[in-house]
Amino acid sequence: MQTISRQRPVDTADDFIEGLRHFDKDGNGYISSAELRHLMTHLGEKLTDEEVEQLLAGQEDSQGNVNYEEFVRMVLSA
Repeated sequence: MQTISRQRPVDTADDFIEGLRHFDKDGNGYISSAELRHLMTHLGEKLTDEEVEQLLAGQEDSQGNVNYEEFVRMVLSA
């Protein structure tokens, strides 16, 4: 008998990056930390403000933007 897997497929870094690319208004690899914070606290598996603060620590540039490719790879490697 063959069993059917009921687990959700595992998302890859590329899947997350592609999703965040839709919010990259300038096409430069960055999104605002405010927008990323909103996405992480309101969509999908919602994170707490404290969890988001921990993830974003040291990720923002001087203009309040986050390189989302680096961010995704950092989060998934943790």
